[in-house]
Amino acid sequence: MTDEKRADMKLSKLLLTAVISTLFVSCGAKWSTDYDGALKTAQKKNRDIFLVFTGDDWTDNSIPFKENILNKKEFLSKYSKDFVFLNIDFSQGEFAKTKVAEDASGAEKKAAERIAAEYKKKEALGRNYSVKVWPAVYLCSAEGYVLEQVIFDADKDITCSVEEYCAKVNEKKAKADELKVLVSAVRNSKGVEKAKAIDELVKASNPRFSDLYKELIYEFPALDAGNETGRLGFYELAGAYYTSYEATTRNEDPAKPFLDVIEKGHLAPDQVQEAYYMAAYSLINGEKFDSALVTEYLEKAYTVNPAGPNAMKILQNLQQMKRFAELEKVQSESDGE
Repeated sequence: MTDEKRADMKLSKLLLTAVISTLFVSCGAKWSTDYDGALKTAQKKNRDIFLVFTGDDWTDNSIPFKENILNKKEFLSKYSKDFVFLNIDFSQGEFAKTKVAEDASGAEKKAAERIAAEYKKKEALGRNYSVKVWPAVYLCSAEGYVLEQVIFDADKDITCSVEEYCAKVNEKKAKADELKVLVSAVRNSKGVEKAKAIDELVKASNPRFSDLYKELIYEFPALDAGNETGRLGFYELAGAYYTSYEATTRNEDPAKPFLDVIEKGHLAPDQVQEAYYMAAYSLINGEKFDSALVTEYLEKAYTVNPAGPNAMKILQNLQQMKRFAELEKVQSESDGE
């Protein structure tokens, strides 16, 4: 094949992608590409969200799936009263626009920055929804919580009829109703009752999607300050994982959130051990590595509960850390000679 023909084929594919993408959006105003906007619409109209992650211009399955199923009037009309339709597409062509020449105009650079910011949001969504296949389909609450995932089957979902695919969606939709009850309880309760509802929802949900509950995890301690649920320590520690990560992104002390949680006094011995261990671990993976401080936190982690389920692992890490500190000392003395 000549380079000219390859170029023609590439151009044809890009044009096809553009046409089908346009059809997908125009089939009506029903499909949104704005995540936050879709959530607001869903909450206003009291609907769930039909969320699809696609890669139109680089995956083989996304466009055929849209063309044969999601674009069809039968599909859209069937669920238009149940869902707000949301498509998050990862376009290589769009991402390529984030790179501009050094001599690009100010307008071009601003446009590239805007696209880069949008793509960064998409990447965060991809992580939060644990996207592993393309397309990826989820039935979500109006808050964006995953009620059910409709696993994509490349061998069947592209070639099946709309009716057959709707049957698959209906099966998941029925299962989603179980979790919707728990989401509704969170939505309509306050105080300790809301804390209890959050706990039930988190326990019942797939751990893969736990990042979607970050704001609820942050909220829990204020709702149950008296620890009536007995779960205050769990949520304080869970929140520390997020605040530690955020501290890392700001170049702040990532161990501090774990140490602060220990000081509050709501953790069980195993949780205190976990918090000290994570304080050490966060420093190991940080830019500023302090072997003495890491060793101190590992020693505290082991001492607080030598019979704990992770004690042997912590002891092994502590021994390795001490050997590392000895080598570090020898190297320092050697450098000083």
